[in-house]
Amino acid sequence: MINTSWSTPKRNILAAMLLLRTALAAGQNARLIRARNEDCKYPIKVKNSITDFRAYEFSVGLLRTRAGIISDERMPAFEKYLSLNYKTCYGTQEAVERYYETGYLCPDNFKGQGRSHLVAVKDMVHFLITTGDADRAEMFRSQYFEESTGNETHFFDLYRLGKEHSIYTVSRFKHKLWVVELLKDDAPKTRIPVLVYVLNFILYPLKYVPQKSVLKMNEYRCVTYRVGAVTNGFSIEFHIPKKFGFK
Repeated sequence: MINTSWSTPKRNILAAMLLLRTALAAGQNARLIRARNEDCKYPIKVKNSITDFRAYEFSVGLLRTRAGIISDERMPAFEKYLSLNYKTCYGTQEAVERYYETGYLCPDNFKGQGRSHLVAVKDMVHFLITTGDADRAEMFRSQYFEESTGNETHFFDLYRLGKEHSIYTVSRFKHKLWVVELLKDDAPKTRIPVLVYVLNFILYPLKYVPQKSVLKMNEYRCVTYRVGAVTNGFSIEFHIPKKFGFK
């Protein structure tokens, strides 16, 4: 059983060699090996891109505008779609399963108690019209679909992946990756590759090249330029408003 608890695997051997150097410098007996990403303790993961509304569950209801949800850069695109097109309802298990499988709505989907589930607003509007509740149908149609109400504040539901679905999934690569393997203390000691010393010498000046990072927010963005290390370097930050105005 290989012990790859030091770090995540790397596709680039140079990055992996630098990780090996940190492990050896920390007093670990380690070496570089090739292994499948899914066999490592801390594999490379990517965020799931599940686009089935049935995999999501109610998270929280907030007072927001439709335009505000559309312009929210922190909110994933599919979660925006769900908030703008679905409403949380509560009903019986049988009614929920029937709607999720066939799209058929019945009064048991709107019990106000029972299992939480997502219902498309267009389906809800059609159901309310056919059952004689035209006022509620118009209320939902106006909130979600009327262009003139985009800046009006209403309660919108926010959603998240259900607990049975993982937010992240392990990436699968065609080839094996480089990873640091920690060895037992009685195993032969591993020497630091000469190439690592050469790379350190060549890349050392890059430590003093300004590095730019950008933090995007709703009302402004923060641009940071850093020179040197975190402890003995310095940084300059620019807070740039997205909109200028006077009161």
